[in-house]
Amino acid sequence: MSVHMKTILKTLGVAALANLSIGLATAGAAAETVLTYSTWLPPGYVLNEPVLKPWSAEVEKVTEGRVRVEWLPKAVGSAAAQFDVVHDGLADVSIILPGYTPGRFPIMEIGELPLLENDPAVLSPSFYRVYDQYLKQLKPFEGTHVLSIWASTPTHIVNDSAIITDVAQLKGMKMRAPSATAVAIMNQLGIVPIQKPVSEMYELASTGVVDGTFFPFNPILDWKVQDIFKYVTVVDGGLGQSVLALLVNERKWNAISEEDRAAIMEISGEKLSLAAGKVYAKGEETSRKALEEGGVTIKDASAELMTQIEKALEPIDQAWIKKAEEEGLANAGEVLKAFRAELDKGAGAN
Repeated sequence: MSVHMKTILKTLGVAALANLSIGLATAGAAAETVLTYSTWLPPGYVLNEPVLKPWSAEVEKVTEGRVRVEWLPKAVGSAAAQFDVVHDGLADVSIILPGYTPGRFPIMEIGELPLLENDPAVLSPSFYRVYDQYLKQLKPFEGTHVLSIWASTPTHIVNDSAIITDVAQLKGMKMRAPSATAVAIMNQLGIVPIQKPVSEMYELASTGVVDGTFFPFNPILDWKVQDIFKYVTVVDGGLGQSVLALLVNERKWNAISEEDRAAIMEISGEKLSLAAGKVYAKGEETSRKALEEGGVTIKDASAELMTQIEKALEPIDQAWIKKAEEEGLANAGEVLKAFRAELDKGAGAN
């Protein structure tokens, strides 16, 4: 073999190795899936730093870099539009509040019912288990995949005028309602509900459009209304709470390998729901203290007021059962009993 031929073969070999290296690098780059996250909740939202950002980092870790969550600098679409944003692939991942689109996710309103549980660390994972066992079969979020779902902190009566000692005080008050369930609850209590997303809370409060709302302690600070709403009447079991779901676009999810999907769900699901509940609980403790130090008056509802509230809200459970059965949940009454049993079991374990 001539020296010239050896040189040609050597050159071809180097070129082949170079092409192979480029091919492997290209394949590696192609294997990385970037999930864009629509960030509509405020930067100081109680779950961002302790739960959601660590979860995002963990996704990359458990998939060995093959899947990465990228937080977008601002929201894609409005708060109420987040399901469609994810469903249509405008962003890959977002948190949605089903209550922002009345009538669209009626079976999920079980998590919004009043007088359920005080401790979100019990409420949130209990709700996830009930969703996983009974509700997901109806595919309420079709076109997306549920990474996790939770119920937030139970709400109380927050207003600008006085601690509530009698339901008669509530008659005619205008309050921002976060969901269709909250609207029904307010109607039962004689309140005038104004259904708007929480992102409009400060404007509604500062302009006097509303006299108050149903809020836990932490969002009073999150949405900077503590200098407007100076009175909080704490309702045992809460006057309802929001349901939140962390969703990913179904097509994008299905394009991820089965192994990586399993790894992501290992750190999501009930585990993420419990983490959210624990952070909500801790946030309520620190937020209550901050509010009281800032001059907000906080009082527990009296036994007399609780009796009035319980009587007024008796129709709410039955209304959900009827609505859920119309949606195809044949044993809705039994599901609600199972939910309450989960809550009792969880509370007893603490």
